[in-house]
Amino acid sequence: MAVLNKLGASRYSSCMEVAWRVTIAVVEAYTTPESGVKPFLMSNTTHESARWTPETPEDRDLVTRELNAILSSSHFSGSKRYPALLKYVVSKTLDGHSDELKERTLGVEVFDRSPDYDTNADPVVRFSASEVRKRLAQYYSECDESSQLLIQLPLGSYVPEFKPKGAAPNVMVLRRSRSLWWVAAAFLLTLAVFGAYSYRKASAPRSTDKLWDPLLHSPASVLIVVGTSDFVPPNVKPVEADVTDHLRGPFHHITMSSAIALARMAGFLQANGKAYEIKDDREVSLTDFRSRPVILIGARNNPWTMRLTDPLRFRFDFGSLSRIQDRENPNSNAWNDPHTYESADSSTSDYALITRYHDSTTNGTVMVVAGLGTYGTEAASEFAVSPQYIDQLLSKAPANWGNKNLEIVIRTDKINGEAGPPYLVSSTSW
Repeated sequence: MAVLNKLGASRYSSCMEVAWRVTIAVVEAYTTPESGVKPFLMSNTTHESARWTPETPEDRDLVTRELNAILSSSHFSGSKRYPALLKYVVSKTLDGHSDELKERTLGVEVFDRSPDYDTNADPVVRFSASEVRKRLAQYYSECDESSQLLIQLPLGSYVPEFKPKGAAPNVMVLRRSRSLWWVAAAFLLTLAVFGAYSYRKASAPRSTDKLWDPLLHSPASVLIVVGTSDFVPPNVKPVEADVTDHLRGPFHHITMSSAIALARMAGFLQANGKAYEIKDDREVSLTDFRSRPVILIGARNNPWTMRLTDPLRFRFDFGSLSRIQDRENPNSNAWNDPHTYESADSSTSDYALITRYHDSTTNGTVMVVAGLGTYGTEAASEFAVSPQYIDQLLSKAPANWGNKNLEIVIRTDKINGEAGPPYLVSSTSW
C-alpha cells in the first residue's frame, strides 16, 4: 500500500503540472490585460527584477538579432500569426510606442480585424499571445546557451520584456477580470479530475490499454487538436447568451467541456509517460497529422473531426437534426439531440462518438472524443480514460477488439445542467 501511495503521489504531482499548464492557457485567453485592476501574483518568487530597456543602437541591434533568431527557428517559422504578433510588439517597443500595445490595436494592426470588432467574441489576440509565450519558452529551453538576451511576453501584458543573460526572472503577473472566478473554478475542477484519476490509476486494472495502446506505443508524440472554431446557431446570438451559455456553449474560443476533455486526455497521457502536443484546430494542417497519433476533441467546433469521421460507419450529421448517423441504418434518428445549443433543460440526453482507428491518409492512429453537444464531449472523455466504462465493451465487442479499428457510441443524461455518467449504446469494429 505504501508503494501504491508513493506511485499515486508521484503521478498526482505530474498531473498537477499538467493541470497548471491547462489552466494558465485558459487564464491567458480570458484575462483582459487592459482591465486596469491591480494584478495579483502567481509565483513563488517575491520580487520583480528591474526591466532592462534597450537605449543605445547597440542594445536595439542586440534585441533585433535575437528576434530574428527566434523568428527563423522551427517554433515560429512554420506559422504566420505568431511571428507577426511577436515582431509587431517588439518593433513597437523598440520604437518607444509600447503604450499602443492594446488588445484592440493588435487585433486591427496585426490580424486585420475591423476597428469596432468584438474582442470578447473574437479573442484572437489573447490566444495568439498565449501561443507566443509557449513557443518562446520552448525556444529558450532548446536554444538557451546560444542566446545573449531573453525576449519574454509577460502574462497579462502585450509589452515584451528584454532580459540580458543572468537577470533575475520576473514573477508571473496576471490581471483580474470578470471571468477569473470561473477560471479558478476550472483550475480546481481540473485538479480534482487529475487527482482522482491519478490515485485511482495506481491500483486500477489496465482495461484502458486495449483502447490506448496504439497511441501509447507509437514512437511519435501525440498531437491533441481541440475544437475552437466558432459556431453560433441562427436562432441564438452571442450577446444574448447568459453566463451558463458562455461557459458551456460555443460562444468562447474553447468551451468548459472541451477544457475538461483536454485535461483528461492530457492527464492520461502524462500519467502514462507519453509525450504530447496541444494545438487548436485552426493552427494545424494535414501535414501535422502525418505518421503520428492524433486525438481530436469536439465535433461541430472541430472541422478535422467532421472531415476524418465522415467516411466511417458512425458519423456526425448536423443537418436539420443534430444526430450521430449509422450508415447501415441511415434513416434512424435514435441518436440525436435536437437542442444541442439551447438551454440545458431543452433535452434530457446527449450522444457522443469515441473513435480509434488507423487512418490511411495520415498513416497514423486517430482517436476522436466528441459529442453532439458539449455534454457529450465531456462524457466521452470520461469514458475514454475510465476502466469501469471501457469494461462495458467486453460484453459487446469481439475478443480481439483491441487490435481492430473501433467506433463507440455513448449516451449521457443531462442532470441539473451537468453531464451524467456515460453509457455504451453501440459499437463497431473492423
